[in-house]
Amino acid sequence: MKIRIEIDDGLVEDEIILRCKSLNDETVVIQKKIADLVNSRMQMEVSKGDMNYFITLDEILFFETATSYVAVHTTNAIYETKHKLYELEDLLPGSFLRVSKSSIVNTAKIRAIHKNITGASEIEFLKCAKTVFVSRNYFKIFT
Repeated sequence: MKIRIEIDDGLVEDEIILRCKSLNDETVVIQKKIADLVNSRMQMEVSKGDMNYFITLDEILFFETATSYVAVHTTNAIYETKHKLYELEDLLPGSFLRVSKSSIVNTAKIRAIHKNITGASEIEFLKCAKTVFVSRNYFKIFT
């Protein structure tokens, strides 16, 4: 495999092209890694009180439905988003997974999963005391 970088001052936006003889597992993994890296730098508009903020997807630990909105949890704060969970599933990169009817987690931020055979398992996050539950229906994603 060759890796080459071409500089083009005429480009309006950076572009990554993967040229391959055929589509195979290795190419798909490389494409997914690049997409996840690019998407992790993407920003999302969220709100807290009467202020709007732009945070990177990499800052987000998980999304969780509340009574009338979707909460966006980071290590140090909780924001709100206007999006519904099903919309976020389509918008977010592959590092975000639905783990229950009410939660989507950033798998890159998971520190541990406490398995519970009889009920919901619990996810712990890196550098944070926050947790979220994984329902039994969604737990098979992690096995």
